[in-house]
Amino acid sequence: MKPLKLIATIILRIILISAALVFFFSLSAEMYSKSSATDIKIGICDQDNSSLSRSIIHNIRASQYFQISENAVSYKEIQKMIDAGKIDVGVVIPYGTYKDVINKHSVNILAAINGTANPGVSKTALMMLNKIIMTMDNQLMMKVRVDDLGSIPNVRHAKTPPLMISERVFYNPSFSMEAPMLPAFMGLAMQIVSMLIVLFGILANLKIMRVKFKHLTSARQMPVKAIIPPFIISWIIVGTSITTAFFSTMYLFGVPFTQHTIVEVTKIIFLFVLAMESISFFLVLNIKNGAILAGIITLIVMPAFMYSGFLVPSEQMPNLPNIIGEYFPLRHYLRALYPVFNRHQEITTVYHHLNMLWKFVGIFLGLSIFSVIIGQIEAKRKMKKIKEVSQDNE
Repeated sequence: MKPLKLIATIILRIILISAALVFFFSLSAEMYSKSSATDIKIGICDQDNSSLSRSIIHNIRASQYFQISENAVSYKEIQKMIDAGKIDVGVVIPYGTYKDVINKHSVNILAAINGTANPGVSKTALMMLNKIIMTMDNQLMMKVRVDDLGSIPNVRHAKTPPLMISERVFYNPSFSMEAPMLPAFMGLAMQIVSMLIVLFGILANLKIMRVKFKHLTSARQMPVKAIIPPFIISWIIVGTSITTAFFSTMYLFGVPFTQHTIVEVTKIIFLFVLAMESISFFLVLNIKNGAILAGIITLIVMPAFMYSGFLVPSEQMPNLPNIIGEYFPLRHYLRALYPVFNRHQEITTVYHHLNMLWKFVGIFLGLSIFSVIIGQIEAKRKMKKIKEVSQDNE
């Protein structure tokens, strides 16, 4: 049996290491798979309603970079869409565009950029809009029919283009650039802290308990009263510390927030910490080797950050990485946090993501309870054997 066991162990380790390497290599590949955003959500307000404006819309729709998700009848409606986070960029084609072009007057087509969106998305959107309009400008200079604009590639540059992009970036009055960046980087630290504190708490109790009960080999075999308190205490300490640090940092960076925001964001942070601690709690109850624990935590923390949708928007990820990202609490934490903290929406609008965090809590606490039950049975059996040995010695 020993040779077979050795072979099985070697095969298992090869599979695990290979899977880990593929996982990490996929992170690097993901960063380079799509260097620029695609399927950017765009809203169109066609006030001109002419053959020229329809050609502009046709070329935007034909581009792989844009997905026309909304149509608006006014500039104010575009603003509302941006405020609600429905679109990344809005395009307003003003009245009289075609008439002015025919009369050789320049026209400003307004590109309303969502300043709270991922910076890469905004940059790509503006760049591609300019490229589309430049191509149409060149073709207008060549007397191409309006209905055919965009169908003929051209690299000439017009000196006085009849059409131009006029950029306007929208920012929430109570919002600054740090608001989307800081929570994401904080989330990376929050995962590590949440997982390590409960881990250290349980391991410290195990060390103390082993002085009295030398038969204990894993944390799940400890008495229940030595298992539950570290979990609850660490949740309170970590949740409170992170909440305090979160709002202190926002204050230092000049990101304004309201008292209502503090209450709602605190709920989200405590739920996220609980989800991460539940995962760590289950791991420490069942894994004895500290090095393996550290490795697993790394496998959870770093990929979760990469797949959270912060560095690469989830809409731009290939299907597999996007699906993997859904299985990390950090993505749901950020998706719940941004609307509540950035856009001051009610917490009811992010219940789906909060429910996902509750699912993580329920699943891993359920597994932890099952582990503790098994551990108590193991501990009783060991105690029984010790008593039998001591009786035999007597």
